[in-house]
Amino acid sequence: MRKDHYPKKDASVTIDANLLGPCGFNCGFCLAYKDKKCLGCRYQAEKSEESGITPMFCDTLVCATAKGVTKCADCAEYPCKKYDSSIFSEKFMSYIRDEIKPH
Repeated sequence: MRKDHYPKKDASVTIDANLLGPCGFNCGFCLAYKDKKCLGCRYQAEKSEESGITPMFCDTLVCATAKGVTKCADCAEYPCKKYDSSIFSEKFMSYIRDEIKPH
């Protein structure tokens, strides 16, 4: 890789922590987020909770919240089955297919 592709030493990047799922995935890179179909795992969960709906597409977030951790790596049971399926889980992929339709 060419040297000019590496970040500059004085470069700074700001990441919205609410867009980081407990699995470590940055929701800002997700097609559902980019297409404005999803607010990101944490924002979507908050919106769903206010509406009385359980955020079914992110079992990992539900689990992390129940265990009182912000990221899976902080859990005493990490790594586990839920973490291994996280962003690529069947429920999430189904959600993406249903929400992201070609224009």
